[in-house]
Amino acid sequence: MGKKFLLLIPVIVIIAIAGFIWFTLNPAVAAAQLVIDSGTAEVMHQGGNWQAAQDGMLLSQSDSVRTGDNSAASIILFQSSIIRLDSNTIVRLQEIILAAGETTVKVKQDVGRTWNTVLKISGIDNYEVQTPTTVASVRGISFGVDVNESGETGVGVGRGTVGVSSYREDDGLMHIHDTIDILMNQMVNIDPDTMDQELQTVILEIDDWVTQNQQKDEAFIDQIKRDFYERIGSFLPLVKEQYGLNDEELDEMIDGYLRGYYDLPPDTPEWAREIIELT
Repeated sequence: MGKKFLLLIPVIVIIAIAGFIWFTLNPAVAAAQLVIDSGTAEVMHQGGNWQAAQDGMLLSQSDSVRTGDNSAASIILFQSSIIRLDSNTIVRLQEIILAAGETTVKVKQDVGRTWNTVLKISGIDNYEVQTPTTVASVRGISFGVDVNESGETGVGVGRGTVGVSSYREDDGLMHIHDTIDILMNQMVNIDPDTMDQELQTVILEIDDWVTQNQQKDEAFIDQIKRDFYERIGSFLPLVKEQYGLNDEELDEMIDGYLRGYYDLPPDTPEWAREIIELT
């Protein structure tokens, strides 16, 4: 058994333990919380009307958020993943569901631009963004979605892999036309007028929006890691002693797991899997 495997197991286990402690001893952890970064934002609860949003307010399934001109807002999911909204963007938290041991988050984006960063520690197993022409399912850490008034959608991947499907909706049914995987630093554009064409990836344009969000991701991940270390501090001496790790090795593995570099190895011992299932 290689050292990489031995390192992965304690990292996965302490993350699982920390998550279990965090969510059981801190019931006030919100599934979704709105942060107004600049300008103004509005919120609409299911069946209600648009009203001024309050910074730090909690959001629920079916709530919608709309940003104004020269405004920006963020939706924090489980205090460990984030959706950043640019100006004049409308999103709805279509689903936030925990069922059969899996957490599913589905976001409906009508118009505007978002940047989505989903960390493993959040416990989100399935994350999806739906636009008028596109469904994007993330299997990575960060991606952007841009929807204009006509429904044309661009999806670009900062890190990880995103599965993208183009579709039309007829009589309330979704008809998928094509599906493609987009890799890191790639993007795809879906135009309603050329929906029947095969999807093709191009190189992601690294503009100011992408650059700023990647920089914000670094700060966000650093904060998550600091919070994580505070929660698992009492476990670290035992883990380091048992597996012969130094501080640098352990930090490298924790950072890599948070960023999505590592998955649980297929031959992980059953004792480790049982701990993980508790979270």
